[in-house]
Amino acid sequence: MREKITIQNLVKNLKLKVLYGEEFLDRIITRHMTSRPGVEIYSDYFEFYESTRIQVIGTKELNLFHMITKEQQEIRVDKLFAANPPTFVFSGNVTEIPEVFFDCAKKYNIPILKTKLRTTAFIGQVNQYLSVELAEKKTVHGVMLDIDGVGVLLKGKSFVGKSETALELIKRGYALISDDSVELVRQEDGGILTSSPKLTERLMEIRGIGIIDVVDLFGLKAFRSTKQLRMVVELVRYEEGMKIDRLGLEEETELIFDIEVPKVKIYVMPGRNLATLVEVAAMNWRLKTFGRNAAKEFVEKLDKALNKKD
Repeated sequence: MREKITIQNLVKNLKLKVLYGEEFLDRIITRHMTSRPGVEIYSDYFEFYESTRIQVIGTKELNLFHMITKEQQEIRVDKLFAANPPTFVFSGNVTEIPEVFFDCAKKYNIPILKTKLRTTAFIGQVNQYLSVELAEKKTVHGVMLDIDGVGVLLKGKSFVGKSETALELIKRGYALISDDSVELVRQEDGGILTSSPKLTERLMEIRGIGIIDVVDLFGLKAFRSTKQLRMVVELVRYEEGMKIDRLGLEEETELIFDIEVPKVKIYVMPGRNLATLVEVAAMNWRLKTFGRNAAKEFVEKLDKALNKKD
């Protein structure tokens, strides 16, 4: 689910000054990119005008604006506003804003904002802010950990031992991202960023003990605020007759958003050290990313040996 971001959110979070249109700050932003309409201003070429984006005006755009006649200025600025973009933002290096922009803002009820930052710096800031805020999000039940640089989402039914396993891994020097409730954000590059709800940051619930703060108990290294999701480990309580892939040749994935994330099932049985198994699963995933797959290598060696024997 994507959040709704208004111009008011933008003004508040990026500390922008409202030059016109306080009453229109409830307008919705739907695109995380910005547009610099210099081509449209100078050449009257609107074929590829990105009107759904925030329009950023810097000194380059204004220099092009002053190179055309007054009549052209009025016509082209009117076209910019008539396409109904969310807002216009003038960068910090703009000292004087032409009156025609305010005239059109009043005509089309579109706010005009000002940033203290220079054009490139502001575009970087607003793009980063919107890419997070407008990204697809969801919350899942589980424990998120950073195990030797690998972001692991630990899943399983209640009372299967997720938090206890995570606690043992934190004792070994790994870091907690979130316990019980994990927030996921789908990034533009196809990655998944995980974090904890603000209310439960650094906290874990251990049945029989209660709520603990991992930073207070184990130090700053025991917590990280965000981490890329790399693999899912599901703890499954073993029942008689369950089919288990003993070699590890079957590579499972879990679909999160529209992204297939590698998944490993670890069966919970008496005497098994779950923390060690999860740790090894993360290490094995890392090796696979470097091209090493022990299960496949073993089968290949076995096939060669059998072929030789034949």
